[in-house]
Amino acid sequence: MKPFPKIRFRLAVLVVCAGAVALVALAAVSVVQVIRGDTSSIVDRPVHARTLKQGFSILSQRHSNKCGLRPESLDSVATNGRLQGSCCSPMKFSHYTEQLSGLAQYASMTEIPQNPYDVSVRLAKRLTSYSDRIKLTAQQQTTYDQAVKLADEHGPCCCHCWRWTAFEGQAKYLITRRQFDANQIAHTWDLEDGCGGA
Repeated sequence: MKPFPKIRFRLAVLVVCAGAVALVALAAVSVVQVIRGDTSSIVDRPVHARTLKQGFSILSQRHSNKCGLRPESLDSVATNGRLQGSCCSPMKFSHYTEQLSGLAQYASMTEIPQNPYDVSVRLAKRLTSYSDRIKLTAQQQTTYDQAVKLADEHGPCCCHCWRWTAFEGQAKYLITRRQFDANQIAHTWDLEDGCGGA
């Protein structure tokens, strides 16, 4: 007798069955995520590109960064997810490189994202919490108000979405903990603009 063909057949059946189970499980997870509206956790991963051009090409096709995403809606997004892409206008490569170059000077500050088109949900939630938790003195509020007037968008963002609240909280942190002045806050906001275009 030659038992090897039977053994090989059984192994093949087991491999096929295991593969089928894995596919069903993956499909089930994806369906649940879509039902919950958490599509960002399916496709949006941290971008690790070899060149700026490659990173730009990837992020310009992502759309989990939305104008309609409210601060309170961040809780519905996976904590390890990403908010990627531009929310209003198509991204422009020349402006993208200028932003990343400018933000590089703040690499040691974890409160400032290194890429405005690829922000972790975890950081967005932390910055948003600062908006309510950190209280400004009268002098610090004057600094903030001056920054609003100086910023290109006349505030942390062009609309009152999650970015506005997050970068409002960020500004409060930078003013109270890092002693940023109005010009520094406005410049940081301009570099972090995630609306695209420019």
